[in-house]
Amino acid sequence: MSAGGKKEKALSFELSMERLEAIAARLENPETGLEETIALVEEGRRLVVNCRKLLEKAELRIKTLDNPATVSAAATLPKDEEDGFSLV
Repeated sequence: MSAGGKKEKALSFELSMERLEAIAARLENPETGLEETIALVEEGRRLVVNCRKLLEKAELRIKTLDNPATVSAAATLPKDEEDGFSLV
């Protein structure tokens, strides 16, 4: 979400991964300042959460192809859990 509280359009998995790679490269640059580093880590965290959501949806879709009865499993998928997250 942006600072204004409006929801941003979710990026595709591929675009999220590309941006994460760019963030990682920028974080490896010793010239990156503290404030930029913090902003990049925050953005990276949001992107990782987005990727996890997309992967969970894809996994559920694949499971339903194998066994349509697993549609009810959607209720058991974890919600936006960010606890335990680490970029390291």
